[in-house]
Amino acid sequence: MKSIKTLSILHLDGTAGLTVGLLMFFLQGWISNLYNLPVSLIHFFAIANVCYGSYALSLAFSGNRKPISISILAMANALWMVVCVIVILLFAHTASLVGLLFVGLEGGFVVLLAIYEWQHRYQLSKVRRA
Repeated sequence: MKSIKTLSILHLDGTAGLTVGLLMFFLQGWISNLYNLPVSLIHFFAIANVCYGSYALSLAFSGNRKPISISILAMANALWMVVCVIVILLFAHTASLVGLLFVGLEGGFVVLLAIYEWQHRYQLSKVRRA
C-alpha cells in the first residue's frame, strides 16, 4: 500500500502542473481578465506549469528514477513558491482578489509538494513492480 501512495504523489504533482498549464494556455484571455494580470504573465505561468508537469509525469512513469531527479522536482516546487510570492508582491495593487488567491494557493500547494518530495526523495526514487 505504501508504494501506491508514494507513486501517486508524482502522478498528482505532474497531472496538476500539466492540467493547470494547459488550461492557462486555452483560457489565457479569460484568465488574464479574471485575474487582472498581463497575458504575458499568464503565458509564463502556463509554460512553466506545462514544462514542470511534463517532467513530473515523466518521473512518475519512469522505471529508473534517481534521488537527484526527485530532488530537482522538489527544488523546482520550492522555487515556484518563491515566484508566486514575487508575483503577489509585484501585482498586489493591480491584480484581482481572485488572481492573488489563485497565485497564493498555487504557491502553498507547491511548497507542500516540495516539502513532501524532499523528505521522501529516496523512497520516491525507488520503483516497485506490482
